Amino acid sequence: MRKTTLKSFCAAIPFIFAGASASAADVNLSGFATITAGSTTSSEELYDGYTSDLDFNQDSLFALQISSDLGDGLSVTAQLIARGEDDWEPAFEWAFLGYDISDNWRILAGRQRVPFFMYSDFLDVSYAYHWISPPNSVYSLPFDTFDGIGAIYSSQIGSVDSTVHFIAGRNQEELLLETGEMGQPDFKNIVGAAWTLSGEWLTVRAALFQAEMTLDVPQLTPLSQGWINAGYSDIGANIIADKDDILFGEVGFQIDYNDFLVVAEYTHLDLENTGQPDQDSYYVSLGKRFDSVMFHVTAGADDDVQANMMGNVSDNPAFDGLKAATAGVIASNKLENKYLTVGFNWDFHDLSTFKFEVTQFDDNIRDVNDATLVKLALTTVF
Repeated sequence: MRKTTLKSFCAAIPFIFAGASASAADVNLSGFATITAGSTTSSEELYDGYTSDLDFNQDSLFALQISSDLGDGLSVTAQLIARGEDDWEPAFEWAFLGYDISDNWRILAGRQRVPFFMYSDFLDVSYAYHWISPPNSVYSLPFDTFDGIGAIYSSQIGSVDSTVHFIAGRNQEELLLETGEMGQPDFKNIVGAAWTLSGEWLTVRAALFQAEMTLDVPQLTPLSQGWINAGYSDIGANIIADKDDILFGEVGFQIDYNDFLVVAEYTHLDLENTGQPDQDSYYVSLGKRFDSVMFHVTAGADDDVQANMMGNVSDNPAFDGLKAATAGVIASNKLENKYLTVGFNWDFHDLSTFKFEVTQFDDNIRDVNDATLVKLALTTVF
């Protein structure tokens, strides 16, 4: 039986690995690491942070997880990750208290992972899935953790395992803006849930979350004010993200039957009244195992829905400059692309895997972004 199936990892959350006892106080220490090398095939290409120069930092990371059972259902978990793309500066990815209030209910408080996706709970653990990293089209939200409260309800429906994960909290981590500068967003009132059903060879899930987003982009302030001064305060408000409601939905499934693997996810991000296009993304991945080797292929796409903010604007030429600038902002954020990834994994060790992938990326809007990316990686858990 394959050791890295979704079902086996979900059953072990939040302690993904069996850690070695660090002391008589029931403290467990475990970890994982990924060392990745990659480059595009042309000096003109830039994709997913890679250029034609061989890069060993972009997807490389080293992580330690410490957990302790405090007794009577109470536990503490912290996960520290150092990423190559962040100059190997360690940061806490997880830091939360857990409390089992019954056989079915578990409460979490602190910094946690948002269960946006099928692989969210072990998103950084490359060893846990067949890619080097999950498909970028779907797994590309501006944040994946939150500070707050979570509740997990586990039960059985017949022979099917059912897990419902509720969350409520906030995220204020810095992110890189399209302008190349760091921004300070505020995603507050994050609430939602993910429901996963797992059988012997089939897993299905659905998730729905909403949040209130505020993001200050100074370069957009003059454009926003221009519309307000022109008498179109609704457009001016939509240019900037100020306490705007956003909605995220996901559905996915995994079939892991004998030596065959089929995985698919679809996501929709509703950014109405933010001046950004709504985002639709999906992928379908097929894999076949041959003893310790798996070959796989993944096809995916982004297909955003263009925002229509200027339908009620007068044809007066005086507004042409504002229209052009606004259309440029919207177009610069719209994604319409597709990609194909082929690769293989070799489990050359009980706790380590070698991975190789080639991705062909095609941008249907900006041909200059087309690229071919080659990556290889060593992944391990300990």
